Parts: sequence; C-alpha cells; structure tokens
Amino acid sequence: MEIQEKDTLFFMTLAAFGAVLASALASFLQWIVVLPLTIGVFLLMILTYFLNQKGTIHLSENAEKWAMILTLVAFTAAFIYLYRPV
Repeated sequence: MEIQEKDTLFFMTLAAFGAVLASALASFLQWIVVLPLTIGVFLLMILTYFLNQKGTIHLSENAEKWAMILTLVAFTAAFIYLYRPV
C-alpha cells in the first residue's frame, strides 16, 4: 500500500471518528433518531481503520453486501407499513 493510501485511510478514519463524536453528542437529546446512525458510523470507522490489513477488504465487501440487503429489506418494510390499506 502506498503512503498516499494510508494517509487517505487515516483521514477517512478521522472523519468517521468526528461523525461518531457528533452523533454521540446529538444522541443525548434525540437518542431514538440518532442512535442507529451512531452505531452505523462507529462500525464504519472500525472497518475503515482496519482496511490497512490483509483480509479486511474481503470482510468489508461482505459487510457492504449485507448492508445493501438489510437496506432493501428496511425500505420494503417501510413502504409496506406506509402504504398499507387502512
């Protein structure tokens, strides 16, 4: 891995840490809305940090696939709930 890639990954991890910190501060007031975001960004921060090591790319790709599947299921459930007959 080149030096520039390590620098980029470091700054991505730093940005993710900032997002975790900001959402954690916001979760004190609105924890129902912000807590899932905080957990998701925290997991992304951990994955981004470990992208320097071998084997983590495969884990990251699997996590991305499962995240897409969960997002599709969540959107489907939301539309069914939103547009159900009254």
